Amino acid sequence: MSELNRRLSALAQQQSRAADIALEPATIKPIPTHRHRTVVAIIIGLLVIAIIIVFSKSWHQSTSVTAKKIAVIAQPEVAPIPATTSVKPAVVAAAVTSVTPNVAVVDVKSSLAELPVAEPAVETAEIEQELASSYEQGYDSGYQHALAEQQQNIVVASPPAVKPEPKPLPSRLSIQTVALTTSQLADVEYRKAQKALRQANSRQGIIHLEAVLKYRPQWVTARQKLAALYYGRGNDRQAVTILQQGLQLQPNNTELRLTLAKLLVNEQQQQAAFVVLQQPKNVDSVAFLAMRAGLAHQLNHTELALASYQQLLRHDPTDGRWWLGLAIAQERNQQPALALAAYRNGLTHSGLSSASQQFIQQRIMALQTKRS
Repeated sequence: MSELNRRLSALAQQQSRAADIALEPATIKPIPTHRHRTVVAIIIGLLVIAIIIVFSKSWHQSTSVTAKKIAVIAQPEVAPIPATTSVKPAVVAAAVTSVTPNVAVVDVKSSLAELPVAEPAVETAEIEQELASSYEQGYDSGYQHALAEQQQNIVVASPPAVKPEPKPLPSRLSIQTVALTTSQLADVEYRKAQKALRQANSRQGIIHLEAVLKYRPQWVTARQKLAALYYGRGNDRQAVTILQQGLQLQPNNTELRLTLAKLLVNEQQQQAAFVVLQQPKNVDSVAFLAMRAGLAHQLNHTELALASYQQLLRHDPTDGRWWLGLAIAQERNQQPALALAAYRNGLTHSGLSSASQQFIQQRIMALQTKRS
């Protein structure tokens, strides 16, 4: 209880002390005067006017850019779009009246006179909003009207006259299937064979040459080349067969006989080669006669050798080789006088080697010794 009493007495003392404190007047700041409010209102008005000026400039720039874009899109043939009357936006001065309802009108006008701006609008906010909406509607309707007129002009404008393309003349080129003759087919295969041989393709060359002989069996050159290809590949039997088949078709062909005889001589078959060259008897080929005369001399067929050398001398009497062959054949045929004359004619003509000339001199001396 003593503690409670002590706290109650302390509280009573504090209350009495608070009552003894003297009241003092509060310091209150004076309310801003009318001049101060006027300055603040002028500053706010100037800021609003500056904002309005910037907004109006940006609006005019956007309008001009839009008009330029529309002019660029238009086609050159279309009539120009009639210019709509430009309406200056008057959307702007309402903020001044709404912001400063208590500002003196004389002070605002005097401050605006210093700036290069038009006189502030007097319309209310509702009138300004109505004007803005009517401006937008008028701008949109004018643009839509111009666009519709432009589209109408595009549709109505007559398309450029298109000249009809001249019809192409009927082509005179005609494709016809032409059947080649057997001779023409043989020519085609022969050219293919030559191309293959130039490319060192003997296998393909043989195929084409066989096709040539199938179409033209009498083609001697193709048969000789085919036989040479078989012989070069080591197939001498097939080469002989190819030539013999040709001789069956053309028995008097001296070229085939000469080719076959050479092939047989290379195979050391002189007797078979001589048999091939026995026919025909009368020929004009110097190579054929020379080979037949040489084989007849080698195989001791004197009569055929004598006849062959005589035929050779009728072709070329200036060749010493033919005189030498004739002299040997006459000497073997027991005609020493004719042989001596032939030996002497051989020395007076060209075509003999030094060994042949030495042999002729020896035979002349021997024949002269026998006669004496």
